[in-house]
Amino acid sequence: MTLAWARRVRGWLASLTGAAPSRLSAGPRQAVAAAAARLQGDPVPPGEIAAQLQRGLHALALYPRLAGEPGPVDAASAGLAQAVADALQDRDWATRQLPRRPQLLPQLIQTVNDDAASARVMAAIIGQDPVLTGNLLRIANSPAYKVHERPVESLQRAVTLVGTEGVRQIISAVLVQPVMQVQCERFPQFSTITWEHALLASRAAADHARSVNSGDAFAAQWLGLVQGLGAALVMRQLLQEAQARGEDVQPALALQLLQQWSLPLAQRVAAAWELPDPVHQTLATDASGPLSDSLRLGSAAAAASLLCRHGHSTQGRMLALLEQLPSAPPHALRWIWRRLHGRSVETLDDAPHEGEARAH
Repeated sequence: MTLAWARRVRGWLASLTGAAPSRLSAGPRQAVAAAAARLQGDPVPPGEIAAQLQRGLHALALYPRLAGEPGPVDAASAGLAQAVADALQDRDWATRQLPRRPQLLPQLIQTVNDDAASARVMAAIIGQDPVLTGNLLRIANSPAYKVHERPVESLQRAVTLVGTEGVRQIISAVLVQPVMQVQCERFPQFSTITWEHALLASRAAADHARSVNSGDAFAAQWLGLVQGLGAALVMRQLLQEAQARGEDVQPALALQLLQQWSLPLAQRVAAAWELPDPVHQTLATDASGPLSDSLRLGSAAAAASLLCRHGHSTQGRMLALLEQLPSAPPHALRWIWRRLHGRSVETLDDAPHEGEARAH
């Protein structure tokens, strides 16, 4: 990295995060700064905020291997990129590679339109499987869903605390989480970051659909989940192709493929799993409308929250960026952010102390 380039990166990241350039020297800060380096100067164009937050999220998922600005894809990596693209475009790819639809998914979808189906009935279905039960309680105690200081130790308590809609959301996450795992020594943080983002994005998208658009919160939640699953499938195919060719995976290539293919693969999942039509339609590249707004806001807010949690920005700066997105009224956005990020925004200093992000 040249001195001039380093100065441009530090200057851009200072404008994005509101942090002093001297504090943004090493490791993950370089990675996230480099991922967003195309936006130099101040302010960040509103039309590019969501895309750059998504790019920053992918850089965070690829850290710690990613350091500095990824260079252009070299000839060898270009060949690997073409092999991945060819595989994903193959007509038979979905048959071979898409994860099977979770067995309980049709029952869950049916309960959405059945007012008589209570949270206790759904919890009873999950309770028949000890593994699913354990996963449900773990997710119910995660920052995205926890509503009480005391841990949730039983399905009955989970039902009492989060209600029917909350249990539906948690069950959805429980069904998706097992198929999102990607074992990758090259990028050891990828699975964790991708799953955390999917969980947070699904919650934020559902909150936005409900509070801003009076829309379909269940569909919005699934949009956040399958978008994360799409990213996991991209990485899985990339790793398979690299292993078959005996090549190393360059961060620049991983970043490029995640940007290009995550949503198209998410749309294939939605179709194969027979998710509600609005989910499938909203994942189209040219989609627009209330659910698209909810997905965009939910995904961007989740990425912003993770960047804050990992010490790359302040909540004040991230909220200022999110408020520029379409369909993000400040009062609703701050309510969504408080539920997403785990504590009141107004009580935080603009520049958090070191280690604060780890405490959330």
